[in-house]
Amino acid sequence: MAAFERCSSPLLFALAALGCASQAGAETRHYAVSWFAQATYSNDHDCSHGVHPEVEQIYLRYAERLGATPAQIATWRRKQMEGEDVRDLDQLMMNRGRIDGKPVNPYTQPAAVVDLQMPGLDGKYAFGFNLDGKGADDPNAFEDPETHERGVDHQLYRALGCTRAFRGSLESRPTYYAWAWGQLKDSQPAWIVTVSGDDLSKDGPVSVSIERALEYLRSNSDGTPRFDMAYRIDPDPRSRNTYRGEVKNGVVSIIEHGKLRLLQNPLVAPELELSNVHLRLALQPDRTARGFMGGYQPWHPIYFGIAGVGFGGEQQVTGDVPGFYHLMKRYADADPDPVTGQNRAISVTYYLEAVPAFVRPADATQQLTSR
Repeated sequence: MAAFERCSSPLLFALAALGCASQAGAETRHYAVSWFAQATYSNDHDCSHGVHPEVEQIYLRYAERLGATPAQIATWRRKQMEGEDVRDLDQLMMNRGRIDGKPVNPYTQPAAVVDLQMPGLDGKYAFGFNLDGKGADDPNAFEDPETHERGVDHQLYRALGCTRAFRGSLESRPTYYAWAWGQLKDSQPAWIVTVSGDDLSKDGPVSVSIERALEYLRSNSDGTPRFDMAYRIDPDPRSRNTYRGEVKNGVVSIIEHGKLRLLQNPLVAPELELSNVHLRLALQPDRTARGFMGGYQPWHPIYFGIAGVGFGGEQQVTGDVPGFYHLMKRYADADPDPVTGQNRAISVTYYLEAVPAFVRPADATQQLTSR
């Protein structure tokens, strides 16, 4: 029985930090995810070929590849530096794809855009998990900066880690994800993580559920996530995931690495879909939780989430959008297409933070009365 139901007295409802025990002595803690983004560890030594140029400079590289003369490029560069209008360059970039020699939209047709061969990240460290089992012998893998496990697979970080909008750390959030989360947290139903076991203060087996709520994340007036708010689980089976796990030294992990599906948002991806899913979640003394979720994710939905911002978002938020397509295609490392051999999934690790919550289980009538 979920904690929202069995903790019905006002006193117990207020003391969520202590957990709510059933008569059998089991303990359940619910958390509402209050931050979710790619786990990044940007530093001064991770991009030996340099961080990618600003998008204005990348536009000039495209213009050169599209046949612009050196004199025209010099004029555009001067106008950029002086803040003058470069509308003709903008028009060229908004149609820089080419199919049979004809201009096409570069965001919906990224394969038709020339690959500038921008470098990927080649540093030593990345957050994540040893997904393929190769361990320290894998020359393409990372070392986790917290656990120091070697053989970490996180090729999405290798693909995007030298692009300006995706650089950051756990404390200094990447520009793209900070912008995206700001748009989503008050308009996308919250994700709920539930951990159940005999005694979560002790090592032992647990059950871990990752689901979507019907309500949005509740926030305080200053935008910070609000503790101890009540949520109802969405009964839609597309966002219902439960795994066997374990808790050790206050860290929850899952021990069956199946699939995960969560409805998300087209601004990032229509849904979060992971195979070989891994989780490492630290239960904090202040009742919050923080940790990492990883696995193999289809990379085309990631791309089209980014591409949805179009030309304006490319200039103001993301940087070179078709370049992300070519980088993810290059570094994708799972699920090869049986015909072409091109990998259709890429190893990823996301960082999440969560606050304590009360949760009511899914009910067949909920969806009818909640909208």
